Amino acid sequence: MNGMNIDRPEYEICLCRRLKVSDVEKIIEETGASTLKELCELGHVGDKCGGCREELQMLLEKKQKH
Repeated sequence: MNGMNIDRPEYEICLCRRLKVSDVEKIIEETGASTLKELCELGHVGDKCGGCREELQMLLEKKQKH
């Protein structure tokens, strides 16, 4: 996987929950999640099949840099 998709707000990052990058960014801001575990638990994203966790981690790291 590459990080290109997480730069697109409309990209559906979590297929199970049908959440776009913009949705997950909002969840990160609202919950204050700073780790993948917190994001999964507090935001109920990446907690079903787990297929999006690598990209979720990249998105968290990107958000922490800004």
